[in-house]
Amino acid sequence: MAAENNAVVRFPLGPGLLLAVAVALHLASLVDALVGRPVDCAALFVTGQFAITLALLRLYNGRWVIQDIRLFFAIFLFLYGATLPLVILFDVAQPVVGLAGSAYMYGTAFLGFNLVQWWYKQPFRDISREVFDRIVPSPLNIVILVLGFIAVIGYAVSRGVTLGFTIDRNQNLYLGTQLWVVLIFVVNGMTMYMFAGWSSLSRIEKFTLVTSILLFVAFQLTMGNRRDFLSMFVFLAGVALTKRRAVIHAGTVILGVAGFAAFMAVGIVRQILSDPALLTRYNPLELILTQNEFVTPIYTLQHYVLNVRPLRWGSTYINAPLQFIPRAMWPDKPESLSLQFMRDAFGSTNLIGFAYTPVTEAFLNFAWVGPFLIFAIISILLVKLVRNADAHPGLYFVLFATVVDFHRGEFGLIFYALCFVGGAYIFMQFVSRLRWAPPKIAGVRPAPVLRS
Repeated sequence: MAAENNAVVRFPLGPGLLLAVAVALHLASLVDALVGRPVDCAALFVTGQFAITLALLRLYNGRWVIQDIRLFFAIFLFLYGATLPLVILFDVAQPVVGLAGSAYMYGTAFLGFNLVQWWYKQPFRDISREVFDRIVPSPLNIVILVLGFIAVIGYAVSRGVTLGFTIDRNQNLYLGTQLWVVLIFVVNGMTMYMFAGWSSLSRIEKFTLVTSILLFVAFQLTMGNRRDFLSMFVFLAGVALTKRRAVIHAGTVILGVAGFAAFMAVGIVRQILSDPALLTRYNPLELILTQNEFVTPIYTLQHYVLNVRPLRWGSTYINAPLQFIPRAMWPDKPESLSLQFMRDAFGSTNLIGFAYTPVTEAFLNFAWVGPFLIFAIISILLVKLVRNADAHPGLYFVLFATVVDFHRGEFGLIFYALCFVGGAYIFMQFVSRLRWAPPKIAGVRPAPVLRS
């Protein structure tokens, strides 16, 4: 017994190696700062902070789990903040004025995130399968979802969109309406509920669901759209991994890389179709590294780092509910931050928009302390979400599904999206509890299996 009590508790190897890498990256960052390489310094700083995030989550969870929303969140925060600085660090692209300060802001955002995780030390636990067994969609849910997909495609056709087998981004010009945006959010939320209750569906219902979704995705791809269906598949991935209590291993990495590559490929193909000259200006590696969607969003932050604007002092967060007021009722409704950026940077909104970022919004509100402050608050909220995931699985996975969009948008628009996606999910939940269906219809469904 004495020998057992005196046993040495060894620090886990994985987190230890990551912390060692983080220390090395921070020291190298300091050296770059002293020798006058600010972009390299910032790139190494944000990478070192990301390594600390990975170490902390691995230490607290005891395993690698992508269904932990904190890990998923951190990966995309790193991609949007570090891609361009690292591309410059490795001499694939030329330095950009103001980029060092922008990358540093992403590093301080990670710093705020990491301090909170270190303080709470909250482990992730997969949601129990019994929680999913209580989600039992009815045939009426399937009918409503199919009608939703029909409404989306029908509305697009009524606006002038033509159905075909080519990627034509110009067709999106017909669909810049608030109704279209709301329809997309609603069908995503309804589909998420059906994914959550997949195990309770009959074969006919599963076939109908899969067929409807494939047709919807094919329709969106003809217009070069990815984001209009991305969140539903992220939701599906989160639910499937949680049900399996999956741990990241070689197979998970391969599948993740394949999905990520497909996601990136659609974006690059769209760019080439709109500007074929890119093939003559860049070699394939440069094209992939410098023309992907993780490169440009940081330019919004770069602009405000170089050009001082009046601080918003949190107004962009407080005024988020104003997004629900139609512009027809309020002509002077404030523009979105992405449109305001185009006015500030280019003097016009008649350009291809830049994806905004939460780091830019935090900087616009509270200057240099903003990213640290806002991401510390977000980190606290994620700790609470992980702690109570079993009690609120719908909320957990809906938020998990919107992580990518969160890093490409402003708070007001994300709040708007979550209200409609979450509202559609809750509506489907309500419909599933209606018990007025005829017995013959109800009888075609298998009874849910309760697992012990």
